[in-house]
Amino acid sequence: MPIEHAVDHATQRVTVTALGDLRLEDIAALYTELADRQCLGYTQRFDARHATVVLSAEDVRRLVSLTARLRADHGQSRTAFIAESDVSFGMARMYGTLAAETDRGFMVYRTIEDGDSWLGWLRIALGQQTA
Repeated sequence: MPIEHAVDHATQRVTVTALGDLRLEDIAALYTELADRQCLGYTQRFDARHATVVLSAEDVRRLVSLTARLRADHGQSRTAFIAESDVSFGMARMYGTLAAETDRGFMVYRTIEDGDSWLGWLRIALGQQTA
């Protein structure tokens, strides 16, 4: 699987790193595991800067359906998806648009810093209160 992740229960954060081709099966396996571990509701940085999102439009619709079911059971959280390539960025934006009702905390960024700022992780690192 081209996805590695770490869970920090103390801060309720999940950091995900994807490498190579990123397919529906990989993302579905990750989200299912996070749900099983009761941490899908944690804030998440999904670093796909070194990955290529290989999803068809139908795959994106299936992913929206899966995450809708999981979010209904495990709650909403913020996910910052980081993508540098235009293809991966565009596919992630497509997901975000289609999942706007069911995965409300999903945003796509080009840099780790922008994603971390939106998640509130930079303020935490600097010892400041989150909003």
